[in-house]
Amino acid sequence: MDTGTISGFDLMDPAVHADPYPTYRWLRDNAPVYRVPGAPLWVVSRYADVERILHDHQTFSSDLGMKVPLMSMVMKDPPDHTRLRQTVNRAFTPRNIQHLAPRIEAIAEDLASGLAGPCEFVQAFANPLPVTVICEMLGVPLKQRARMNRYARDALLASFAATGMGSAELRAEAEAGLAALMAILDEAIAQHRATPKDNIISALVTEEARGVVDRVELRHLCALLLIAGHETTANLLANGAHMLARDPAMFARLKADPSLIPAFVEELARMKPPLQRLMRRTTREVEVAGTTIPADVSVMLLPGSANRDAEAWDAPDALDLDRDDRRHLGFGTGIHVCPGASLTRLEARIAFEVLLKRTVAIEPDPNRPPSPIVGYGAGSLGWNQLPLIV
Repeated sequence: MDTGTISGFDLMDPAVHADPYPTYRWLRDNAPVYRVPGAPLWVVSRYADVERILHDHQTFSSDLGMKVPLMSMVMKDPPDHTRLRQTVNRAFTPRNIQHLAPRIEAIAEDLASGLAGPCEFVQAFANPLPVTVICEMLGVPLKQRARMNRYARDALLASFAATGMGSAELRAEAEAGLAALMAILDEAIAQHRATPKDNIISALVTEEARGVVDRVELRHLCALLLIAGHETTANLLANGAHMLARDPAMFARLKADPSLIPAFVEELARMKPPLQRLMRRTTREVEVAGTTIPADVSVMLLPGSANRDAEAWDAPDALDLDRDDRRHLGFGTGIHVCPGASLTRLEARIAFEVLLKRTVAIEPDPNRPPSPIVGYGAGSLGWNQLPLIV
């Protein structure tokens, strides 16, 4: 995209979905607080402003005033958010996460053993690894893995369609997958109520029995953990594999020195955060970067843009393995920082360790171009299909 011809931000433009960074640069340079024409929507793109907003939940509420499937915790403010977040945090303790490392490595080894020659990396590795991990954590039978992956995407589509980012036809199509996902989760909840186990879903069922969460919140938390537990991680893995396929020198450096892999994962999360858009609603009139934003309007935050802000980062468009800085917003910040960030980092580190150990090279497939995630305004950055040669 020619940045010289950009003159605004088209939320629904598939080209922006596929490669948003030229548009982000235009926004930061020309309109750091951009009013979307004809809509009560302001877009904020600079690091300092996005970070400030994410830490000010009193002025910038997560409650958008609409019912969105599955987003019970994401779209709540304290005290309800605090209650739900504490429930999730009790399941995602550092000890519980680190305890998963051997199992994650075994899953990654098994999937990597099936990679040989041309492959479609998303379905062969990037998706099944985190789906398997989160299904086991939620106590969902592995035979449901492929269906859960499909239904989770449908449920995510349904959630974004409910915010107006998609057609009525899209929402109707996604609702079927959402219903099927809930049926599987209801069965798992019932099983773990009858026979508790040492996993997340049993911990959440216990919280319901104690009266900390109600049945609707329990169902939505399970679904949200499924989606958040695999969708963003799968996109991060695919983005990393795509980058390694296009940068043989980076592949060689990481293969020679695996101790650099955590830095690679961190830079991936900074440069290509899987979730590109966060929504807030103003509770009062407020000034941001010299622009007055009215009360009770929507504000879209662009962490993917903030993470490329030259005011915050030296050479922000370069993946720098020597950069030691976790100020990036790839996992958010403030009270809504991603509770599964530690799990995502662990899965990604182990996945790339296994891939680099097992492969001599990763290359793009010259006969099949990759297909990026576009459409429905979801703001996900990743790949629907990523043909590679390994």
